[in-house]
Amino acid sequence: MTDDELRRALDGLYAYDNGAVSSGIRDEDLRARVIRELGERRALGNWRAQLARLVREMWLSEEAIEQGYGTEDAVRFTEWLEDRMDTPVPG
Repeated sequence: MTDDELRRALDGLYAYDNGAVSSGIRDEDLRARVIRELGERRALGNWRAQLARLVREMWLSEEAIEQGYGTEDAVRFTEWLEDRMDTPVPG
C-alpha cells in the first residue's frame, strides 16, 4: 500500500467512524488491511517519524489548516488510531 493509498483509506475510515457516513468509507476488509499495513510499518522501525509525517500531512499541512483543521483534529485522529485501529501511538 502506498503512502497516498494509506492516507486515503485512513481518511475515509476515520470520517465514517466519526459520523460522516456519506463521505466516509465503511469497509471492514479495508480496515483490516490498513491495520495490517500500520503494523508492518511499525515493525520496520522509525514509527514515530512515520506517524508524525502522516499526521502532519493529513491534519497539519498548510492546505489542511486552510480547511479549518488543527492540532485538536490531529489529537483526535491519533486517539482513534489507538482506540479503533489497534495502532499504538508512541509517547
